[in-house]
Amino acid sequence: MNYNRFTLRAVLLAAAFALPLTGCGGGGGGSDSFVGAADVGLDVSPTEIDSGDRTEVAITLANVIEDGVALKVRFPDALKYVRSSALLLVGQKEVDLTPKFNGLGDDSDRYLVFYLPQSFFRPSGQEYEGEEGTVVLQLEGVEAVTDGLIEVDVDVDDPLQSNEGEFSVQAPEFDPAASSPISVQAE
Repeated sequence: MNYNRFTLRAVLLAAAFALPLTGCGGGGGGSDSFVGAADVGLDVSPTEIDSGDRTEVAITLANVIEDGVALKVRFPDALKYVRSSALLLVGQKEVDLTPKFNGLGDDSDRYLVFYLPQSFFRPSGQEYEGEEGTVVLQLEGVEAVTDGLIEVDVDVDDPLQSNEGEFSVQAPEFDPAASSPISVQAE
């Protein structure tokens, strides 16, 4: 195991438990009045980087709806997703993630889309009761941006539609549940 990745996981797990959960939510546990896909929290660190440097994004999800979620991340095209950097941490369990969509939108922003079934958040052999997990990924600065935003939207994963065709950059249906500023300085 890479020491830096292990250190990152430990730091982000500690931060994830301290994050307040805000935004849209969905069933599967928690309150009966809860409506939406999941509770979501976002932490980006650092929020100011140089071109060629990386920032780490931690997205905490809880109360994931039974159908699972489409986790959409939008960020300026001055950043790029670092391949193979995404994973989901739930307790002691770790799941490597690959985005179903990683590309440029019509609005010159980039999108990452992950589909996460509720089963990823369940303790082994137990019923789901709203447990939380943290999606961790890295973005690298590639050009200057001063007032950028990293934003997260969580929607219900449509069980009647293939994940490959569920997201469209022409109609991303993106309503941010959480956001964080980001700036990249060109060298």
